Amino acid sequence: MNFFSLEGNWIPLAADISGRELDVTALRVARLIIEEGRYRILDRQRQVVDSGDLHLETAQSAHAVDLVGSAGPAAGKRIQAIFELEGDRLRLCYDLENAARPAAMQPVQDQLLLRITYERVAARLSS
Repeated sequence: MNFFSLEGNWIPLAADISGRELDVTALRVARLIIEEGRYRILDRQRQVVDSGDLHLETAQSAHAVDLVGSAGPAAGKRIQAIFELEGDRLRLCYDLENAARPAAMQPVQDQLLLRITYERVAARLSS
């Protein structure tokens, strides 16, 4: 796995917090753009609301990625996440309360995991 596999324009298709479904239209993220080891999150008005660097760690059984914020609410923070990539579907998962990386996509005990499933789309921003 490398950055080229994750690069692209991604729109959220589904989201949940520990199994409780969220309305994707209510999410702050309307588009996730990954390119050259960096990420940007755009809102519904196509404004960048968060951005930073991506660091892949693929030595584990679940693929791991760190999002290191440089602007927006995550600025100065390292969010440890795991991901699954199947073709043009990307699923990201991270713990909302703890700084630790989730061990799996399914929560254990009272863990609050945010999982967002994205679909890769054409680069144009009109959709």
